[in-house]
Amino acid sequence: MGTFGHADRRRSFALGRLAARTLLADALGAPAQEVPLGVATAGAPEVPGHALYLSISHAGRGAGLAAAAAVGGRPVGVDLETAGPRHVDLLARILGPGESGIAGALGTSPADAPALVWALKEAVLKGLGTGLRRGARSVVLEPRAAGVVAAHDGADEWTVRFDRAGPFWLAVAWR
Repeated sequence: MGTFGHADRRRSFALGRLAARTLLADALGAPAQEVPLGVATAGAPEVPGHALYLSISHAGRGAGLAAAAAVGGRPVGVDLETAGPRHVDLLARILGPGESGIAGALGTSPADAPALVWALKEAVLKGLGTGLRRGARSVVLEPRAAGVVAAHDGADEWTVRFDRAGPFWLAVAWR
């Protein structure tokens, strides 16, 4: 953690690892301090020696820091984004040609939709193990029900559940 220059970044890293270790302790039946956490070649967190998938996300600043983790027996991704306005061109940059109506179909305000769409897509990209190294347009969103979208990555379909958690959007994706 000493490589993170900003105190908020160090704290958010620690919070994310704490969330992951707490979930893994329950899944593995082991004390949290004994849960193995590693980093895969691509940089994503992993659980060495176990057939479990892990994803961690952090958001916020100062006293408003938050972290989330997801653990599963199949690929899983989690993203936590501060709700609220984003750059005016964000949706145009991350939505593909067939997704023009997705922001309106999610049931949130137009100002808040870009943060939510970003969280949905990033959760899937994390589940794929690529994160943002793969473009957001490679994930196509399709509304299903309140708080649920389907996401297609070109090979598989993902389910993504989302909810507003205080000042954050939380998205969890699984294949």
